[in-house]
Amino acid sequence: MKTIYAIIERAKDGTYNIYCTEEIFSGVGTTVDAAKEDLIQQMMFYKKTAISEGFGYPAFLDDEFSICLA
Repeated sequence: MKTIYAIIERAKDGTYNIYCTEEIFSGVGTTVDAAKEDLIQQMMFYKKTAISEGFGYPAFLDDEFSICLA
């Protein structure tokens, strides 16, 4: 299982932004949990798009992974 490291920050408008330190993915939400869920949804959308368009995507998206927030 791969561990994905991500940083979460609170924006001036009160929302939360989350972004991976070593991957291209990010998310946003009104709570920490919502931002994390958006991040996961963005990852899965990228995988789905890569498959349908015929380009590569990070192999960890095919397996289980965990997100470690900093």
